[in-house]
Amino acid sequence: MTTTAPSPIEETYRAKTPGSAALIARAEQVMPAGSSRTFGYFAPYPVVFARGEGSVLYDVDDNRTIDFACNGLSLIHGHAYPPVVEALHAQLEVGSAWPGTSRAQIAFAELLCERVPSAEQVRFTNTGTEATMLAVKLARRATGRPLILKAVHAYHGSYDDLEAGLGGRGELPGRTLLADFGDIASFRSKIEANADQLAAVVIEPVLYTDNVIAPPPGFLAQVAEAARAVGALVILDDCIMFRLAPGGSAERYDFSADITCLGKWIGGGLPVGVVGASAALMATFDPRREGALYHGGSFNGNPLGAVAGRIALADLTAERIETMNGQAEVLAEGIRRAGEAVGLPLLVTGDGSARGVYVLGADGVTADPVRSAAYYVATINHGVYIGGGGEMAMTTTLTDALVEEALAGFAAAARDVAEAHPQPEAA
Repeated sequence: MTTTAPSPIEETYRAKTPGSAALIARAEQVMPAGSSRTFGYFAPYPVVFARGEGSVLYDVDDNRTIDFACNGLSLIHGHAYPPVVEALHAQLEVGSAWPGTSRAQIAFAELLCERVPSAEQVRFTNTGTEATMLAVKLARRATGRPLILKAVHAYHGSYDDLEAGLGGRGELPGRTLLADFGDIASFRSKIEANADQLAAVVIEPVLYTDNVIAPPPGFLAQVAEAARAVGALVILDDCIMFRLAPGGSAERYDFSADITCLGKWIGGGLPVGVVGASAALMATFDPRREGALYHGGSFNGNPLGAVAGRIALADLTAERIETMNGQAEVLAEGIRRAGEAVGLPLLVTGDGSARGVYVLGADGVTADPVRSAAYYVATINHGVYIGGGGEMAMTTTLTDALVEEALAGFAAAARDVAEAHPQPEAA
């Protein structure tokens, strides 16, 4: 049996992270692959972190990295955001979970209804996964129809009906239909062919799994129009892209949703999910009504999440969004130029403050999985941390100085990959 020697990039990584290697080996004894989530895993082993401050992470070997992964885009204000930390300390003094509504929950709900275009009322969950599950349940009850339609590769959480189209999974007969993101003809075809059975179209405004892909102009509005034409609801999964404007992606792309789902950063670093819709739709949950849709959850709207979430939402101002979007443009252009300088074709995709970075293959169109994976590890070696799938996002704590430092790291990583993995010849 022959084994392939580690690349110089992997050797550097192993030399820098012996503490992570030891802890992952220990973790593998009690958790599959030493982790409780797929996001964040990569070969030869993932980093074990020790602390975070603003837009910077430190691992157990005290390596410092500028964080663009943001815990799967769930930290819009970076790590240990002081206003949230202070508020959580105060809240912990009086309790972390109560069996009913609280002042903090009411204040958070009021602010959400001000900011979310489709929300006259909201319902809290614990995660974005729970929010999208609840939205599908609501749509099916409201319409009396069984089918939902979503895009291939779109990620809407860990729920079987919404995992169709991921990892090679196909449609689920009687449950979930699939169409191609960005292709309005594909969506219209499925909508019209299932007009009397379709409860809702679930749409992720920017495709963020595998490759980060922004929607073609007018696509989202066209999908919404086609859905409503047959009496189906539009479920907007804005868990990630609510960062794009004060009113989220609906404002950014000028379309409307019937139900909006939020998660990720909306909890201010704590696990929080939100479903928002018209008062008429949300009345489906009203226990005073006969046949109301039951929705439980011991930690729904807990005061810790409500306190942290209200601060995170209030502090994401239009000015901060504009700053993050501008920093993303600077990074995108700098990364492209760094690749050109060493003959490494780096592609940066996405919109606003949410981007993806990949190494293109010999065809100049699709990502090269081997070199993209090598680039990911090389960026860590040079003090930059992005998502394992190339995902990259800004936080409000990111400074221009950190942007310049990160650009140097991206450039050094490009040099390493160009040397270790020369451009393959086109077939």
